[in-house]
Amino acid sequence: MPADPNTRDVRLRRSSRGTRVTAITVQVVFLLAMLGGQLQPMPDLPQVDRDLGPLAWVGMAALALAAVRSLFVGVYLSNEHIRVKSWFRTYTIPLDAGTRCRAVHYESWYVTRGSAYRSVQMLFLSWEADGGRRSRSFPATAVRRSRAIGQADVVNAYITAATSGMLPGVRDYARGAIWRSITADSRERLVLRDAQPARHRRSRVLG
Repeated sequence: MPADPNTRDVRLRRSSRGTRVTAITVQVVFLLAMLGGQLQPMPDLPQVDRDLGPLAWVGMAALALAAVRSLFVGVYLSNEHIRVKSWFRTYTIPLDAGTRCRAVHYESWYVTRGSAYRSVQMLFLSWEADGGRRSRSFPATAVRRSRAIGQADVVNAYITAATSGMLPGVRDYARGAIWRSITADSRERLVLRDAQPARHRRSRVLG
């Protein structure tokens, strides 16, 4: 008997796309630079650097693995859970009425040194577990602001449908017709919301 397709993890369309492209580009550039240095070392390379050659190969292997892992980074939906895959861990979040998602300003100690970026945002999820409330943000989900807000809207809509007794089409929510409808509506609402302060400023000037 074939497996139920709804139980398979389906990656949310465009989730972490910018993060994946940036990470893979940087990793491949460093990998090629290190490979070139190993295959064609400088004639006057110090002996100490030559002795560190094996460590360079280990570093290249780690970069190659990170580049492969980057292909799978993102948010995944199924009718059993929500999964967020980053480079070092995969987080499995329960699909129940207590789970909520929102977009927050991107912040990473390794990249922004604690500063928050408004134009780049990431997903923040909160859920019930072990009798308490858990929450965390996911820097691996970083995308531009409008996409992050749209993805949060899709995740929340999916949670509502799944926990209201419906059996939502996972692929439709993750990357199909429902995804297109929700993200289009989210963009329209965001444009209207961003236009309101500008209208208020013009009204004050004219007044």
